[in-house]
Amino acid sequence: MKKEADYHTKVNALISDLKAIAMTKKGRLLAFWGNQAVPNHTTEGDSDHSLTIKAPSEATNSLSSVVSTNPNELCTSGSSSRYKSTAQTDLQHQIDLINGDLVGLCRTQSSNMLTKEQETELHCKKRKKEELEKLLKKKRDDQKRAQKYRAKRKHVMLDLCEKNPEVKELLKLREKSGRPRLEEDQPLLLQAIVDIALHGAPAHERRQCEVYRSIKTLDELTAQLKKDGFQISRSGTYLRLIPRRGNSIEGKRHVVTAPVQLLRSKNDLHCKHIDAAFCFETIKRLEELSSMLGPKEVCFLSQDDKARVPIGLTAATMQSPLLMHVEYRVTLPDHDWVVAGRHKLIPSVNAGIKIEENSLGMRDAVGYSGPTYIAIRSRKHCSSTAYAHGLDFQRLLEIKKFDEITKCGVNMLVKPIVIFTVDGGPDENPRYRKVIEVGIHNFLEYNLDALFIACNAPGRSAYNRVERRMAPLSKELAGVVLPHDSYGSHLDAQGRTIDKELEKKNFGCAGNVLAEIWSSVIIDKYPVVAEYIPFENSELNASLLSSKDHTWFSQHVRTSQYFTQIIKCKDGKCCSKPRSSYFEVIQQRFFPPLIPLAQTGDGLTAPACGEEVRHFFPSLFASLSLNIDEMLPRSATAFKVLPYFATKVLLKEHCSIHNETQPVSRDRPIRIAARRQRELMTIISYIENGEHIDWMDELELDCDTIPVPADDTEEMDEAIPVVSTEEHLETPWECPDSSI
Repeated sequence: MKKEADYHTKVNALISDLKAIAMTKKGRLLAFWGNQAVPNHTTEGDSDHSLTIKAPSEATNSLSSVVSTNPNELCTSGSSSRYKSTAQTDLQHQIDLINGDLVGLCRTQSSNMLTKEQETELHCKKRKKEELEKLLKKKRDDQKRAQKYRAKRKHVMLDLCEKNPEVKELLKLREKSGRPRLEEDQPLLLQAIVDIALHGAPAHERRQCEVYRSIKTLDELTAQLKKDGFQISRSGTYLRLIPRRGNSIEGKRHVVTAPVQLLRSKNDLHCKHIDAAFCFETIKRLEELSSMLGPKEVCFLSQDDKARVPIGLTAATMQSPLLMHVEYRVTLPDHDWVVAGRHKLIPSVNAGIKIEENSLGMRDAVGYSGPTYIAIRSRKHCSSTAYAHGLDFQRLLEIKKFDEITKCGVNMLVKPIVIFTVDGGPDENPRYRKVIEVGIHNFLEYNLDALFIACNAPGRSAYNRVERRMAPLSKELAGVVLPHDSYGSHLDAQGRTIDKELEKKNFGCAGNVLAEIWSSVIIDKYPVVAEYIPFENSELNASLLSSKDHTWFSQHVRTSQYFTQIIKCKDGKCCSKPRSSYFEVIQQRFFPPLIPLAQTGDGLTAPACGEEVRHFFPSLFASLSLNIDEMLPRSATAFKVLPYFATKVLLKEHCSIHNETQPVSRDRPIRIAARRQRELMTIISYIENGEHIDWMDELELDCDTIPVPADDTEEMDEAIPVVSTEEHLETPWECPDSSI
């Protein structure tokens, strides 16, 4: 090439081509970094500034005019929005690439080294850039118009929903975006979970806390919610329960929960009994009857005695779990009979149960809430007997806060149907003679159509409705020391009584203090009425009770192990006209027998004794329509039908009246734990249930060669364990000698 004549011309042309290539690459690099320099959060106030990619000093004005652009053109319009505009971003990227090519071509043109091919490419890229810029501007304008349209439409919809709230519900418009919680469309979901978990659940074993043992599992709870019309999954139900550990990762997912928690499988549940299902179905029938007749005809009450409250001892200490095992008889875990109970107060709790209206035959209508009445007595001067509970019922009828539960009509008469559910203790068990005598007295005194007394099986008293009132009452005694010497000490240095009259005054003052504490309690928005009952008038006078002869008893009373019925007869000369609709519902007067049935190939049949067939108890109204006699096994129909007597004492009286000789056997207990008047606390071994503890009449027992404890009601000069407040608050680990 050096020998050629146009050597210098060719060299200059080659150098110009290389420079053009280098300038093209440099222009692309400048355009890239220029695009990166523009921040994404550019505001409208910054739109007046311009960013220009300039060539070196030798660049011409045409170069700067080609690549000079506004920041709105270099950055995407989506920078001011939280959403990305993909189409605009792609167009802007294409424009940036063309700008890079134009920088290099313009520099080549300014150096007069532009070839024809490069000149054609320059014009094409300019036209392409103009088309892309127009398309980009159109998309940005469309975006602004769409935003303006959506804002205007949203404003119009808000005004429309504000004037017409039903439109908002119909269109399902929400304040926030995203999927709403189930509670927004189903606001009663959490309350439904609580109602399902609480209904039928027993109280705590020791009634120490407000924890209820529900028999529902997570699957059963979910199935019941779906049956009630709620749309929810199993995991959704679980996330609305209280987590086992709230500080765990799984526990933090439980944002909005109902006060219900799944319990682990434990082996400390209530005692099992072969008659548990039988007793449960009996009370279930009473609930069905109550819901059918309604709250204007039925008075539903639940009775029980709370744990004895000591005098002179810190009540909170005596209510603690550890000391309760020391205070209670270890052989009688289901009731509150204590070993040293003479220096204590006896609170007898009566819980009024509210019944919902217009829930025909639905047992859920019988709830667990209502007013509470507490009669407080001195354990040393009184005792908890059937006559004492009879007096409590009379005083309860005089309380105006109970009028909604106990009375009806313009004249405010006692409701014609009265139902008691008790725990089966010796003072409340429906099969005992004194309890039946008080029931007959109330039946005649208040002209009732029907009176029912029912209890749960032994070991199942926690299912009684009144047990749910015990834990809130115990909480109020935390740290309380009932005074034992308000009118002066009636004790000597050894803690024995030296002044009985002063002792009675001190007991009365302590009882009034306890009544004042409990009267300030509100349970489920219902009041608590507590009062101290003086020992002079602590129970009904047995000689003044209304009574009837055995003939009347056989026509109006039916007794069983766990259930007693007292019903009016249809003879106008004997009983007055019914005041309720009971006889329209139960035309045969007494409840039909509770007989289990099984669905077999031969139809509905009652399984024979010892037959291992899964059976179920029919409801009250199903039993009324069944012909039970045709369903009994042949072995049962061969026996003669005779009246049933709940106790051997009643059977013996019946035989003596009719001059019949009926062999009456006696039960022989394993041992006798306590004695109260003519009743003995016995431990008897049964084949079906093992060892069973119950109070029984001494006439029913064979106690030869079995040691019997002294009568617990006899006067005993027992020292009272008095602990002062200072002694209770004193730290037991302090050393008496401060120098050590």
